[in-house]
Amino acid sequence: MAGNRRVGVATLQMLICLCLLAAAASGLEIPHYSRAYTGSNPEQQFGYTPGRVIVLDLGNTNSCVAGYGPGNTMFQFCVPSWVAFTEDGTTLVGDAARSHAEINPENAIFGLKRLLGQRRNRMYDEDIVQGLIQRMAYTIGTRDRDKPTIQVSAMDNKQIDVEKIVSMVIAQLKEKAEQHLGHIVEYAVLTIPQHFHGAATSSAVYAGKLARVEIMDDTILEPVAATVAHGLHRKLHEDRGVLVLYIGGVTTDASVVALWDGSLEVIGYQYDPFLQGDDFDQRIVDYFIELIKTNHGKDINDDRVALARLRTACERAKKALSSEDHAQVSVESLFDGVDFSEPLLRSEFEELNDELFGKVIALVDRTMVQDELEKNMIDEIVLVGGSAVIPKIKKLVKDYFGGKEPNISVKPDEAIALGAAVIVHS
Repeated sequence: MAGNRRVGVATLQMLICLCLLAAAASGLEIPHYSRAYTGSNPEQQFGYTPGRVIVLDLGNTNSCVAGYGPGNTMFQFCVPSWVAFTEDGTTLVGDAARSHAEINPENAIFGLKRLLGQRRNRMYDEDIVQGLIQRMAYTIGTRDRDKPTIQVSAMDNKQIDVEKIVSMVIAQLKEKAEQHLGHIVEYAVLTIPQHFHGAATSSAVYAGKLARVEIMDDTILEPVAATVAHGLHRKLHEDRGVLVLYIGGVTTDASVVALWDGSLEVIGYQYDPFLQGDDFDQRIVDYFIELIKTNHGKDINDDRVALARLRTACERAKKALSSEDHAQVSVESLFDGVDFSEPLLRSEFEELNDELFGKVIALVDRTMVQDELEKNMIDEIVLVGGSAVIPKIKKLVKDYFGGKEPNISVKPDEAIALGAAVIVHS
């Protein structure tokens, strides 16, 4: 089953982790070390002292911190991956920053994980940057610098490095962990997607440094962490796999994680940087923009504030439709003093996004076909990310695998951080 496609560091980490779990189950004492396997010394053992090292799961929409505290109990905190700059010089992070986006969208920043490590003198990287430029209300700086910067109008159009803004999110996560633990935290382990290259990881490490937390040499692959969060590392049989489908705000990827020679490995992977949960929101936004043109003769495409407020309302409706058959998209004084309120049925939402849902399943299919994997080799399906729980996507994935029910026993936005904490602190 494509056993030659192995992920070296993740394999070694999980092999040692599983050994530690077995030792714990047998009643053996498991020693803890201040640092873990770094990749430079294969004889160095894996393990961190609980409470001294945290796990950071940076996301484009939400970011989480997890670890173990007093009594060896797990903790986790998540915040929106938003940073906003106000006209009076105040910097807002998390929920406050996301709320500020409805007032001043040009100075509310999110979705920066995908910009880490990008270089604007490379064609593929620049395509990703241009995709964000066309979508986001905030301004990405010009190409006079090698790496992307954010132009902040509230600070006289100052150019701020992406790493600096990401560090503000890390700092808030670090602070939440410290408040829970009651002491300073200096070290963290980072979760990363399979497609993260060296430059992206280095940028994340530098962002941690700016937030006064040292990112350890170890990294935990996101699909492996999601597998462990659901306890599937204890259930998998040799040559069997877990399909992990991640649909976040601005990234979508599909992975197959397998137990191979006693260790967990990513043996199949596909990533689409231009397919994202935000696309589902945008289809709703476009629908209502046309409705406003028809009913009110008003084009709000050039009104960034109105667009940001409408997009926020559409995102709320998308989330509501995961559990309800209908939702109301409402925005007070959206334009020219007009209060906007229109219903949206789940069936309408699914029709608007039918093409995009098809692309999600095509991504899953490419993962299976490219790595020559049979559907009957998949024991479990794990859905991760806020948009992965959309009922239509769950149904399409279930149908693709012949009626196998997807596993969402762990909250999709929290699974990666929780699983990584288990791995790091086993």
